[in-house]
Amino acid sequence: MPSSALYLQFMYASQAIISCWGAFQSVNAVTNLQKYEKTSEKLAEWSDTAKQHLHKTRTTQTTGALTVLASLITSLLLALGSPYLPAWFRLSASPALLVAVLLARRHIKQYWNPKDLPSGGGVRIPLPNMEGYNEAQRRTDELLQTLEYLEYGWVGTSLVAGMLLGSSSAS
Repeated sequence: MPSSALYLQFMYASQAIISCWGAFQSVNAVTNLQKYEKTSEKLAEWSDTAKQHLHKTRTTQTTGALTVLASLITSLLLALGSPYLPAWFRLSASPALLVAVLLARRHIKQYWNPKDLPSGGGVRIPLPNMEGYNEAQRRTDELLQTLEYLEYGWVGTSLVAGMLLGSSSAS
């Protein structure tokens, strides 16, 4: 196996490690948010705003969890089984995950960290006597950073895989 293919497998393995860290952050955030689930559901019965926030909290956390899971599974498949996978999968997996991570990060950021978006928004401030919620907010911010690292990684693996598969089909 050429050294460039080993380098690519190392990149995929690195993506898997980053994805594991993202999964840890996601699980931690969801666990902390579940402490407030019953109260949030009761509020949602009486307030449309609370109902919308509960829905956005659930959908953004689900998006984050599913994205890091897809990233983990794909990077492990590519790191461990690359020689046995079809060329179309090896070539398209990284760009597909890049798009998925970009979309997921944007979706999560729109709700949890709107100050960085062109549309403006505010800063989420820690809430008194809600340590679990504040921890979930902190972990979600860390998840956003981890998703950014995954973006860079999927860009890198897209380029390297494209160059490797392009040069192997040309020869």
